[in-house]
Amino acid sequence: MKLLRWNLHDVHTTFAPNVELLKQVGVPQPLISAVLSGNPCLLLQETSKFDQRVIEVLKLGFDPSKWAFVRALVAILGMSESTWEHKKEVYKRWGWSDREISMAFKRYPSCMALSENKIMSVMGFLVNEMGFQSTAISRIAGVLFYSLEKRIIPRCSVLRVLQLNGLLKKVPSVFVTLQMAEECFLDKFVIKYQTEVPQLLSFYQRKCPSV
Repeated sequence: MKLLRWNLHDVHTTFAPNVELLKQVGVPQPLISAVLSGNPCLLLQETSKFDQRVIEVLKLGFDPSKWAFVRALVAILGMSESTWEHKKEVYKRWGWSDREISMAFKRYPSCMALSENKIMSVMGFLVNEMGFQSTAISRIAGVLFYSLEKRIIPRCSVLRVLQLNGLLKKVPSVFVTLQMAEECFLDKFVIKYQTEVPQLLSFYQRKCPSV
């Protein structure tokens, strides 16, 4: 049991006050229990830092009764202030405003935990290769979590071929496309157009060898 490794000093000076704060701001007991079970170190943060981060998450508009509040708190507590500011600067290189960064974080808290290389590589492909507006990606920042080589490039490349051949009346949401199960994507965007683009399946397989 993880609790056994905590000494009484930890319990009285950090754990108990931090749990009490979460209760005061409206975090329900089931969520607190989930944190205790899955990420107990979160509750051992120095109390002044913990208090400050909780206030920051509340100011961003997170509902303390929802799991997203906990995910956001984990993300913020998991990095230093300088790292947090650096991640914001990485997104700002792509033209994101503070408001757009906050909006992306509110929808996808873990987006601030992504490495600089991951952010830059995915944004670079979507903006420079696919022609997406960088600020539009802030509204679907969940796309940044997918593997560039295994999913983003193969699927977006298929969409581009279909567009160039005039086969898509409406450009589908890239986020929805990336979320699709493999079989669903193949049926909807590859097999369906085998007659018009006979080499589409082999093209996709070259882009994604695991298929």
